[in-house]
Amino acid sequence: MKRYSKRKKKKIILGLSIPLLLALIISIMGSIYALNKPHLKKVQNPKKDPIVQNYNFSFIAVGDALIHDGVYKDAATNKKDEAGYTAYDFKSMFKEIKDVIKDYDLKFYNQETIIGGKSIGLSTYPCFNSPDEVGLDMIDAGFNIVSLATNHTLDRGEKAILYSRKFWKSKEGVLAVGSYESKEDHDEVVINEKNGITYAVLGYTTVTNGLKVPDGKDYLLNVYDKNKVKEDIEKVRDKVDVLIVSMHWGTEYTHKPISSQKEIAAYLSSLGVDVIVGHHPHVVEPIEYVNDTLVIYSLGNFISAQEGTMKRVGMIAAFDVEKKVVDGVSNVSIKNVKADLLWTYHQNYKKFQVIPFPRLNDKLLNNYDKIYEEYANYINPSENEKIQVGFIE
Repeated sequence: MKRYSKRKKKKIILGLSIPLLLALIISIMGSIYALNKPHLKKVQNPKKDPIVQNYNFSFIAVGDALIHDGVYKDAATNKKDEAGYTAYDFKSMFKEIKDVIKDYDLKFYNQETIIGGKSIGLSTYPCFNSPDEVGLDMIDAGFNIVSLATNHTLDRGEKAILYSRKFWKSKEGVLAVGSYESKEDHDEVVINEKNGITYAVLGYTTVTNGLKVPDGKDYLLNVYDKNKVKEDIEKVRDKVDVLIVSMHWGTEYTHKPISSQKEIAAYLSSLGVDVIVGHHPHVVEPIEYVNDTLVIYSLGNFISAQEGTMKRVGMIAAFDVEKKVVDGVSNVSIKNVKADLLWTYHQNYKKFQVIPFPRLNDKLLNNYDKIYEEYANYINPSENEKIQVGFIE
């Protein structure tokens, strides 16, 4: 009985030990697996800061260089040019403006009267031809964008237009738009870049004073046509950051845009135009936004011999183009829109000079402060737009 009891006891102990041993082995193996199994918690990559790049350029514009004989006779010198014609000097007329625009990147004006060559004779209203020195001295003042599409482009015929185009194309760093010497010249897509921002400028006129472009030579003058404009814009819109259109439009001597200007502005806006720079009325008209398009309806005259206060008050307008690129995605905006007024001063058609209103006094223009207040109201009549009126010191 005793031997039997010992053997049975050993079997019981052995029977108990095997399960415990297995449990111990399983526990040890589980611990090893737990220590070595992959970490299943998702590890997020550290958030990277976006790559941001900022670009900008500044733009400033004045209106019509309307060169009556009173203006160019005042600029005449007692010297001769290389071809033996009278030489002219307009620099003193623009010296105050040269100081105002010098720090801007792009500087626009409208060459109302064609520079058609002295060989065909200078002329005044109603069919103008202006001396080369007007353009040369505007360039000297700093202007580098010029509109050639006006109601006076056809005044002296094809010969004058071809001279004008050759003149402007020879000026390095100056962009002239709206009138061309050939179809190839017209069809060329001109894209420029300033400070990392690409831009294009197109120019059109809605009026020709009843004169017609020669058959088959539509390139000589960009006369506004909806289909033509659409085609021109589609060639360039997706290739540039900013698209600016110069428009010679509206009714002369009215401070309020007419319905056709409103319709054209809305149409150009629908095609993706960023800025419209308007001229032709010879007086100041408002600045406003049409959708996202900045519209300057009329800058008025820059310099002329027209009489009457309204025709001697012109506008100078400016804005900044800002481009922000975040991780390769661009956003372009027009900001810091501002405007001020200019006065064409002369003494009985002598000593012509364009003077900013903030630099006038009662001796130069009696009641200049009251005149400024009256005409400044035309710029932003509703005061709903973000436009600063008055910026020249």
